[in-house]
Amino acid sequence: MLNIEIIGTIDGQRHYDIETIKKLLLLASETLMVGHDFVGRPGTQIHASETNVIKIRTELNFNKDKARRWIKQALEKERQLAVHHPYKTWLLITQHQNESEAENIAIASICPRLKPLHIELKATPNSNSERQQYLHLLQAVFSMYLTLAKNANVKLDEGLSNFAVSNEGIVYYLDDEYYQWDKFISFSMMLGVYIRTFEWLDEAFIIELGNVLIELLNSIFHDDHCCAIIARQLQSLFMPQGQKERLLNSLISTLTPQQSTLHKAKSLQVPSRFFALLADVHSNYSALDCVLNYLEAHDIHQGIVLGDIVGYNAEPSECIERLQNTNLNIIQGNHDHAVAINDTSIGFSSTAKFAIDWTINQLSLEQRQWLKDLPVFEETEDWLAVHGAPIDPAFFYGYVYAMTYENNLSYMQDNNIRLCFHGHSHMEGVYARDKNRRDHHITEKKVALPAYNQLLVCPGSIGQPRNNCTDTQFAIYDREQQEVTFLALPYNNEPAVQKMRDHDFPEALWKRLLIGK
Repeated sequence: MLNIEIIGTIDGQRHYDIETIKKLLLLASETLMVGHDFVGRPGTQIHASETNVIKIRTELNFNKDKARRWIKQALEKERQLAVHHPYKTWLLITQHQNESEAENIAIASICPRLKPLHIELKATPNSNSERQQYLHLLQAVFSMYLTLAKNANVKLDEGLSNFAVSNEGIVYYLDDEYYQWDKFISFSMMLGVYIRTFEWLDEAFIIELGNVLIELLNSIFHDDHCCAIIARQLQSLFMPQGQKERLLNSLISTLTPQQSTLHKAKSLQVPSRFFALLADVHSNYSALDCVLNYLEAHDIHQGIVLGDIVGYNAEPSECIERLQNTNLNIIQGNHDHAVAINDTSIGFSSTAKFAIDWTINQLSLEQRQWLKDLPVFEETEDWLAVHGAPIDPAFFYGYVYAMTYENNLSYMQDNNIRLCFHGHSHMEGVYARDKNRRDHHITEKKVALPAYNQLLVCPGSIGQPRNNCTDTQFAIYDREQQEVTFLALPYNNEPAVQKMRDHDFPEALWKRLLIGK
């Protein structure tokens, strides 16, 4: 005996009757196969007519009460996310041959039959209108995927077989599963799959697709940093040499933000022996001025600032103006980013948020744009520079410390990166992996680099050291001798402290300068 219970639909309306569902179940189940209309997990059973599809989740083995609860939770989630066809209807199917046998309980859903995108996009478009239709479909997938990531912090299964278009031209999600949002990692891999899979792709379409993606990212995330994250992820993808590799490079070029000439330091063109490493200035002008005067006195004019020019302290404008008049390379930190886009939603304490909100009101629009235009990483043949951690796809949220350095060194090893300069931790020192793959934490003031295969170098903090030191900290990289020297200079921090007190900064912030932690 077969019993079908309709639990509910996404739009709350009734679209299917029991007899229609029973007739559909009498049809032979579809073969799930790559390249065909229906692709799925081994536990998925599909019954399809020309107009409707029933999906049975045979891998879900629940009793009736638990199955009903599972369906109601899934339905509520789908109503919130609003990515499925509104007619999608959840079913609880029970069946037994006679009263002495246990019931066979199945969770299922029914919805209109849609046209899966992995089939729709397979053939070469024969006209410009078809190319535009393909672009529209991919734009719809991107929009759905990215909007959900932004608003719900979840991601969809990226395979195009999980998306389909209705006769009205609306794209819907087919799968029942969602996953933790991974900061564009899987999304970037999906773009690589498109390039490898679709033989009809050409450079003009890729560039147009990249521009569509830029517009979506800016409208959904309001942050062009997202483009840099995706471009960096794409650089790590495998792609066959030839046309496919050229298409990938075209997409990367389209997504890569054009850096202001203010940040393209001339120093990288003709390297000198000494290269200064500065990090985490944090609006402490007295400390920054002390270090820059030292570099000038020692005829060191090349170097890099590893992010976080602003935040925590009360002299952001002065620090920006001082750095704009140097020849140093400068990359963006998380505090710079938060001030630039007025967003403290990720990873900031209440005191950090106070300083960021205060800073936003102190800077001109031009100064905030300057921060926004800073590159999020710098890379040469010899080293990589990020604010946070090399393994972090967002460049400036991840920390390098005792719990994370091993994974970061392994990431560098896997990606042939020998030397990485970073900030963010405010703790001077080196994490290194030697030629025998043993890891070390080195805190000596001078570190010889040749003994190690991978090195993570943090110069400490200019404006807010946290290793029980009230001096301002930085480092010098000697290219000829291949060594890093860590330096700490005493400076008068009273003006910085007084300015914070004058502007009613939290006591915890100005006291940090007095105790160095």
